[in-house]
Formats: sequence, C-alpha cells, structure tokens
Amino acid sequence: MHGILFLICISQVLTEIRSDHWNEWSSWSECSRTCGGGATYQERKCLRSSRSKEGCEGERFKYNTCNNEPCSQEAQDFRAQQCAAYNNATYGGSLYTWLPYTDRKSPCTLYCIPKGTRTVVRLAPKVLDGTRCKFNAFDMCISGKCWPVGCDHKLDSPLTQDLCGVCGGNNSCLNNGTKERYHWVDIGLTPCSASCGVGVQHYQYRCRDRLSGNQVPEGRCAKSQKPSEKEKTCFKRQCPPVWKIFPWQACSVNCGGGSATRAVRCMDTLPDGRQHWLHDSFCPQPKPSTVRPCNPRMCPRWYAGEWSPCSVTCGWGEQVREVLCRHEGDMFCDLNAQPVTRRNCTTIFSCTDPDGQQELSFGISHVKADIVVDATETKHLDLPKYIVSDWSPCSATCGISVRTRYVRCQVQLQYLKQMVDLPDAECTEPKPNLSEPCNLEPCFKDFKWIPQGLTPCSRSCLGGTQETHLVCVHKISNLTQPDENCIHAEKFPIERKVCNEIPCPQRWRIGGFGECSRSCGGGLMNREVKCIQQIDVSLDRVLNLPDLMCEQPAPPTSRDCNTQPCPANWAFGHWSQCSVSCGVGIELRPVVCQRITQDGDPLDVDEYHCPPTERPEAERICNMSACPELKIKELQMKFFQMNPMDKVRLFVGGEASILPGTSVLILCPVNGKDKKKIEWLKNGKPVRPSAQIAISKRGNLRIKKVWPRTDDGKYTCVIGNKKSSIKMTIIEFMHAMQETFLREQYLRGYMNNDSASHVDPYDKKVRPLQVLVSEWSPCSTTCGHGVKKRKISCELIAEDYFEVFPLKVCKKYGIQIPTVMEKCNFKPCTKWAADEWSQCLNDKCLKKDYSYKVRTVKCFNEMNSSIVHDKYCHKASKPPTQKECKNPACQPVWYTSEWTECLANCGESGYQTRMLMCVWAGGELPAGRNCEGLARPVLLRPCFNHCTHGMWTSQLKPKPLECVDESNYCKIVPVMKLCRFKNFQTKCCHSCSSKAQDPPS
Repeated sequence: MHGILFLICISQVLTEIRSDHWNEWSSWSECSRTCGGGATYQERKCLRSSRSKEGCEGERFKYNTCNNEPCSQEAQDFRAQQCAAYNNATYGGSLYTWLPYTDRKSPCTLYCIPKGTRTVVRLAPKVLDGTRCKFNAFDMCISGKCWPVGCDHKLDSPLTQDLCGVCGGNNSCLNNGTKERYHWVDIGLTPCSASCGVGVQHYQYRCRDRLSGNQVPEGRCAKSQKPSEKEKTCFKRQCPPVWKIFPWQACSVNCGGGSATRAVRCMDTLPDGRQHWLHDSFCPQPKPSTVRPCNPRMCPRWYAGEWSPCSVTCGWGEQVREVLCRHEGDMFCDLNAQPVTRRNCTTIFSCTDPDGQQELSFGISHVKADIVVDATETKHLDLPKYIVSDWSPCSATCGISVRTRYVRCQVQLQYLKQMVDLPDAECTEPKPNLSEPCNLEPCFKDFKWIPQGLTPCSRSCLGGTQETHLVCVHKISNLTQPDENCIHAEKFPIERKVCNEIPCPQRWRIGGFGECSRSCGGGLMNREVKCIQQIDVSLDRVLNLPDLMCEQPAPPTSRDCNTQPCPANWAFGHWSQCSVSCGVGIELRPVVCQRITQDGDPLDVDEYHCPPTERPEAERICNMSACPELKIKELQMKFFQMNPMDKVRLFVGGEASILPGTSVLILCPVNGKDKKKIEWLKNGKPVRPSAQIAISKRGNLRIKKVWPRTDDGKYTCVIGNKKSSIKMTIIEFMHAMQETFLREQYLRGYMNNDSASHVDPYDKKVRPLQVLVSEWSPCSTTCGHGVKKRKISCELIAEDYFEVFPLKVCKKYGIQIPTVMEKCNFKPCTKWAADEWSQCLNDKCLKKDYSYKVRTVKCFNEMNSSIVHDKYCHKASKPPTQKECKNPACQPVWYTSEWTECLANCGESGYQTRMLMCVWAGGELPAGRNCEGLARPVLLRPCFNHCTHGMWTSQLKPKPLECVDESNYCKIVPVMKLCRFKNFQTKCCHSCSSKAQDPPS
C-alpha cells in the first residue's frame, strides 16, 4: 500500500513544471548555549523542478550569535563539558575522565585527553555550535567551521578590542600618558630558595608595554600599582634523612662502673618543618653509638686511722684520728655514716688546761725590674723605637691579678753612645701594652657550694627522680660563680628522691607529617594521630585508646602544603599517526603551555608564561614504508533499494538497483594517491559537473535525485592506470515490490536460516547476514540423469534495501551454503522393442477357426543398447505381445480319458468313469465351451468286479509306503493329465508314478 501511495506522489511531482526557488526562511532555532555565546540558525528549502538540474542559488542556512552574556565563574568550560560527556562511556575497554584539548589546526574538532595521560583522542568530528575556537577570542565553531566573531558578538564582524579593552576603540587611553600604557604583569614565581626541604618562592612582576607587548624597565610603571610582595612556601625535593642524637641518660649506677644510654633516631624533615622517624636503613652508616660506659670511679668509702694518745697527761683530754673519704671526683661519702674523728680521754691525774695563742703574719715583697735591651735590636736603635722591660710578677697568686712592665720611646745617640728617652709621638709603631691580666687559677678557698632546692623531676608521671641542686658562690659576696671555681670546695651530700609517682594521663601521640602530595599547586601532608596512655617508662609500652578519651578536638591529621601556584610548563601529547600511510609524511603532536591548578587539573595559559626557547617541536618528518601499487578497493556487492530513501551510498565494483528520486553517492576507495585526481566516466564518457551531479574533494560522485533513462548506466572511476565501475539501474516500484516480498519473510522472521553478524558497508551497522534459497527448477531431462537448479544468494536485508554479496562472504562466517544444483531423473532412457510376429499358432487356439500370433516385447536401454527390466519402460505404452489370427485347424473336439477301474468291491457290481474334456483338435489345450454343439460321449457305465488275476488294481500292485495316494480322487489325476504339476505329484504319488500310469499287461 505504501508503495502505491509513493507511486502516486511521484507521478504528481513529475507532472509539476516549475522553476527552482527557495521557500520562506524558518524561524530562528533554539540557541545552542544558555550563556557565554552560542549560535542559532534559520533554514530554507529549495523547491526544485523535476526537469531542472541547476538547483537554487544561495545558502540554505544563515547563522547568528545568541546568549552572549558571560557564564558564572562556577560554570564549566563549554569544550570541557563536551569532553566530560564521555566520562561514562568506555574507550578501549576502560573508563576515563576526559579533559579538553584544542588543536590549533582543527579547533572545531572535539579532541580530548584522558586524565593522567598525554594521549590526544578525537571523540567527535565537530564540537557543538558556540564552542570557542581561538584562545582569548570571540571566534566560535558553527557546523564544524571556525567563524570569526567581533567583539560586538556579530559573525564576520571586523571589530576587535583595543589595548585599552574598548570594543572598536583606537587605543585612546594610551594617549593619556605612560600611566595607561605601561602595566604590571605576573611572570610567575622565583625558584625555590632551598635546594631541599622547605623553602620560599616570591611572586615576580615585570613592567610591560601595552603597545609592543615587550618588557620595559620597571621605572616606567607606577610603583603604587605594583602588586604587593607575596611569597609561597615551596618544597623542591626531600632532604636526605639524618641522625637525630638525643642526650645521654643518667648512668645506671653512681659509681663502680655502669652504662649510660641515649636515643639515636633516623630523622626526616617534612615540608612544613616537622620531623618524623624513619627506619635506620634510610640514614648514612655507621649509626652513632647508643651505649657508653659511665661512672668508672670507685664508690666513696670512709677509712679511719688509729687513735692518737690522749692529748693530756692529767685530767680530761682528747684523742683524735684521721678519717678519710676515699673518692673520685665530686662524689663524696655519706656524712651521716662518717666515723667520729675525736673522742674524750682522761688520766688518773687531775690538772688545769693552759690557754694557747696563735699568731698569723702575712708579708708582701715589691720588686723593681730594670729595662733590659736585647742585643739583636741594638742595630735598629738609631730610629725611635719602643723599648719594653720584662713583665713584673703577678700582683696575686690566685684569682684576679695583673702584671706590668715599662714601655719607653727611645733612640740611641751615636755620638753619646747611650739611649735617650723621647716623647711617645716620635715612635711610629703601635705602643705595646703596659699591663695584662694574669691567667691564674681562681682562689678556690674563696668559693663554696650551697644547696638551692631540688632539680626538676626527671619525669612528669610514672615516677621520676630529683636531687639536691648545688650552686657555686663566692664566700663573701654570695654571688653565683661557675661550677669550676668550686672544684676544691667541700660538697654537700646530694639527696635523691622519687617524684611524680602518678599514672600518665591520656594524650595524643602525633606523628610527623609525611611528604607533600604535590610539589606545587596545593598538596596535602598526612600524619598519624593516636590517642594513647603510657603505662611504663619504656616509650613502647603504651595503650591505644579511642579518640574520645583524649582532649578534643583531635589534632588535625593533614594540612595544606606547597600552595604556591605551579610554574607554567610546556606540555605535549603523543605523536599522531603519520599523515601518509606510505612514503614521507608529517607527524603532529599537541604542544600547549599549562599550569597545574590546585585541583590537579592542567590549565592552558598564554604561551608567554612558558620559556619560548624550551618549546618542544610540534611536528616532525616521518618515513613510512614504500607506497604500495595504486589500487582501487572494489566492493563486490549488488545493492537493491526496496523502499523510498533520501540518499544511498554505493561502492564501485558491483551493481545497484535504485528507485527514482533517490540521491546517490558513489565511493571510489583508492590507496596511495591524491583522491582529488579521481576522474569519473558515465558509459565511457567523462562526467560533466552540474547542479545535479558533482565530484567531491575526496573523489566521490554525487548524483541528486536519479531518474530512469537519464541517470542509469555504467559509472567508472579512473585514477592513473586503474579503473573500476558500477552498473546502476533505475527500477520501477513494481519491480521493487516483487523483490521485497521474499525478503520481508526473512526480515520479519517468517523464514529462518543460518545467519551471522556482519557490518553493513552502507551505514556501518551490524546486521544479520543470511543465505536465501529459491525453489528447485524442473529437471533438465525426463530420464538419463538430468539436473535441477535453484538460486542461492548471500544477502544482508535491511528495512529499505538489501545487499547481495558473493557466497564466499557467507562461507567466511561459517554459514552452511546449500547446494545450487542436484541430479534428478536417474532412470535410464528406455523404449519397448518388439520382434516379428510368429505364424498363426495351432496350439494357441482362441475360438473356432481362430488362433493368435505371438512376439517378444522387451525394455530396451537406448543409452547403452542393453535389455533392462520391464519396470524401466512405461507400462501403459508397452506394445501387445499377441494378436488374433484366422486358423482353420482350430476345431473343438471332445476328448475322453481311459475308463477307471470298476469302482466296487470284489464280486460286486459297480461303475466305471472317465474324464470328458473339450480340447482343440491336434492338441490337448482346453477349448472351453466351444464343444457345446457337438455330441457328448458317455461318462459312466456299469461294471462287475471279478477280482481276477492280473487285474490292474492298486490292491494287487501296492506301492511302497512312501509313495501313496492321499485322496480317493487321485485316480482321475492322470486321466486329466495333471501329474505334470508338482502338487499333484506329491498328493497322488502312486497314481502319477510311471508304473501306475502304464496299462495292465
């Protein structure tokens, strides 16, 4: 029904005779973007006459910009949105986060980069309308083409912004003086101040000329407008770990030899200055010692001597003894355990003790030193020179003292032969010192130790120690002195006691921050924070507690680091495929100036941010293998259009059946040559381009709305010495409907067959490839091994067309191909062959005066001239084997047999019988009823059985037991001449035996 309606529509169109013209413009389409500048269009259609091939002049579409208001700062870049649309689609079996990339040579093609790679992938042949195609410009992509857009947001507008930022301006602001002409620009950060670890980077600003774009001396820019100095911490690289050596701990014993320990840890400095510990293997070897011997001195001990004699000879006296503390260093014996050094003693005599007096005297000597001149210096005494005397003795024997000497400016007078004093001004050399301090030991007797409380507790919990704190002071002034001044002073006993014997509170154990995740652009440093409680003095004996048991809030586990912007660097992608598949071509790769944002994403920036001398090359020569011989890739296929279609795509190398009014594109795939050099012929003559037929830049032939007798024919593409053709036939709709009927049964699933998926060359979709089988043809012969045939085709059936491929295409997919031809009518070609008729037979009478002739009829094989079974010949057409003939010898007569024995017992009367038969004379063949007109002989007569000797009876001549008659009627069997039949021979063995048939002698 649809085909009939389409025929009616076509017939109406063919009857119209109008000139080509455009219809009205449509309304403006919806804007391609909601902000940031999109595109809208109007469309009109060309109303063409069926007799015209010129078409309409002018453009079918016209475009304009729309929604030019800037998008919000949070809005994603339009090209980035298009790349992000592919985030949920697999590419090469994987999912990627796609980032935008703008190719300078093809800015309107959607290129994207998988995040974390440098591979540029073409995801779409063109970007959406309204996508910017130039950096820092209004130009936009529309229908895959980069359209210039002025600063007034109009297509093809020449207006641009001047250096002052005014659309269509004339840089008038620059005439106002240097204030507007020169401005400060950010050129990036200085190198990191530290070669490793944490350093500082400063922002750099330079003065730039708006007119030339070059940097100029900073004096031309207003200093008040220069951005303030800013700096960022940086972490260029990790510093190598070092050993962190802690102080020695207290000795295990106070005396007698012990050991002291200290902690030595491998320390790593983090970007924020914090430290964390590493395994010892990360630090240089060998590791500093952690144990050393200590307090090797002997322990202090009191030794007491013998008591002296009593100090008096009468009365009460005193005895003394020497008590010594044997010790080393400043560790003394326990005073509480010191033995007594004095005790009272008495004599038996009474007396009075006298008083005693002691006098102390001190003396001081003064020595005056003479000046002594060294003999080696006398030769220089003709010039003024300082002469010094020897140093005097120190003014004291300990403590603070000085020594002096004489210093005089003198000259030797030769004529007087003596030294003369001169004023100091006459001597040009520096005057030596007159005095200097004496480096003497302190007066140890003037210093003493005094206790000043206790030292701080060595631990804040779990039990520490504290001891008496001794301070060295001057005995008179009580001023604190260095400890070495009291080395000879008597020390107080040091008291030690335990302190802070309380459990340790819960606390946060904070690890050091790890390495910054990024060297710039903002990263994170992580550290371990745990809530613990120490249960033993060993640092490793702790309890891990829930965070809620420690002081809140918990210290942060991470912090920002290296927040300074990353410097811009050149980024480049992978090399593209060579521009040619053979010979010498060019490889391209994207090269952009990028800065990594704090989110870790690359951001394209102006190229002046990157050093121009370091820009990687964007293209290079590629040498491919030698180009193969020119070849046209033909597609051996028959294309058949079943329903109306706007356009179809065909390939050279096959055939096509097209409905009227369909536009056709014929492709000529060529390798190794410029496709622009392809030429086309129609029926052997060059194709002339017109409004209806044209050759594209790729060498394809376009024909608009083909018509019968006008456009059908043989189309040939020619390039170099190669050519290939396609035969195109414009068919009628009735023809298409006939071909459609069988295909629709396969398309709707009414007929199933083996199939395989195959890529349709027409639209690259995967469709089932099937084998179509027609009915068998009649056998080529009726006998003698003929053949019958059927059509087998390998087809791909779509809704509107089907394609016929060579059978080898279906075989390649493993589809079973039925046989195209089978043998039939295997029976041989035969005929009946009849011999000559015989003479009219006397023994074959049919009726009175008539007999019949006979002949042999056989089935004859004409192929090999042999006799075959009658079943191979047509039974109905078999010639007769006998026919009636006139024979006077055929006369019916009665034939009688011999009389039987008397059928009676011995000595009794009975009867005899004989057989009567109507036979043909001269033979024994029965004549049926032909004897009915003849006299009939007697068949029964009386008789008497005398039982005489020699009578021919069965009783007289019995047969052996094995040969007997089984019936009473066997006597007439020989008479009827039936003994020739085997059945009678068996049943009537006795009667049919030769002796039984002989008459009695």
